[in-house]
Amino acid sequence: MFDNIGGKIKKLAKIICWIGIILSVITGIAAIASGNSMVRVNGSYTSVSGVAAGITIIIIGCLASWIGSFFTYGFGQLIENTDAIRENTQRMN
Repeated sequence: MFDNIGGKIKKLAKIICWIGIILSVITGIAAIASGNSMVRVNGSYTSVSGVAAGITIIIIGCLASWIGSFFTYGFGQLIENTDAIRENTQRMN
C-alpha cells in the first residue's frame, strides 16, 4: 500500500489535473449555454456575456489546474529521487 509512494503521488497529481480540466470545461460550457449574466461589481450590476465568461472559465480553470499539479507532481518526483539516493548510499556502506 505504501510502496512506491512517489509514483502514486505523481499519478494522483495527473488524475487531479485532468479532473480539474474536465470540470473547468464543463463549467465553461454551462456558462456559455446560460447566456448573459448579471454580476455585481463595486455596488452596481453589470451584464456579462456568457460566451466571454465561459471562455475565461475554461482558459483560467485549465491553466490553474495544470499549474497547480506541478507542486504535487514535483513532490512525488522529490520522493522518488530521495529513495534513489538512499538506495545508492546504502550500497556504498
